[in-house]
Parts: sequence; structure tokens; C-alpha cells
Amino acid sequence: MSIFKKTKKEHIVIIGCGRFGATIAKMLTEQNKSVAVIDIDEDAFIKLSPSFNLLSIIGDGTDTDLLEIAGAKGADILIASTNDDDINIMIAQIAKQVFNVPTVIARIYDSSKEISFNDMNIISICPALLSANECCKIVVNKENIAL
Repeated sequence: MSIFKKTKKEHIVIIGCGRFGATIAKMLTEQNKSVAVIDIDEDAFIKLSPSFNLLSIIGDGTDTDLLEIAGAKGADILIASTNDDDINIMIAQIAKQVFNVPTVIARIYDSSKEISFNDMNIISICPALLSANECCKIVVNKENIAL
């Protein structure tokens, strides 16, 4: 009997294989994570290197059968990263309510839609707010930046 506990790879499901989703998939596979990516557009997967060790599924990310094939039922994290806020919100809600995914992240362009996540324990990422926060940090700390 080994004194070392076997650890399973953390499994992450990403819906949306645009620049954002593909970049996350690349970074996570490089971190030796188990990754599955779903996108409705077959051409989106061109952004992924064949050397990536991940499952790619063509189809609608709101389809619970496809989410199950991608491993949402046992996933540690699900990231909804399509270009449509409403679809990301729907996917996030399905992940939480149907598959009980412990960590759900949704990219949201319209920060006013974050209210959809109240009381759901869903993390939202708003690119505009993230960029604005970084700009403000640069402006406020400009004397600390060597140009």
C-alpha cells in the first residue's frame, strides 16, 4: 500500500473556443489539467494545437447531453466563455443547478447582467471592468512605472 494518495487531475469544461476560450484551454493544458472544450463552430478549434491533450466537442454549449459528454457532471470548474452574455448566463446556471459544478465562471460583457448571478455562487468576469481597473492602476501608480 502506497503512502501517497492518488490525486485525480482537476477537470475543467470550457464553453466557447474563441481567442479567450482557446487561450484558457492552452494555459490549463500546459498546467496538466484535464480540459474539455465545446464550441458550436467546428472552425473555432483551429485555434487549438493538435498537441493539446484535451477533448473538443462540436455543438451547443447549452445542450445538457453535450455538457455531460464533456464531463460537466464531475467537473471541478466550468468556464462559460462564448461571445454571448445570455448564453454564458444560461450555461453557468445549468452548470450550477443541473451538474452542481463547484466553481463556475462566466465571461460577461455587460456588467449590469451580473445581477443574474445573485445568490448562485457564480463568478463573473467582465473584460471592460478588468481593463478599466488595470488602466486606473497604471494612472494612479504612474510615478512607479519606468517608461
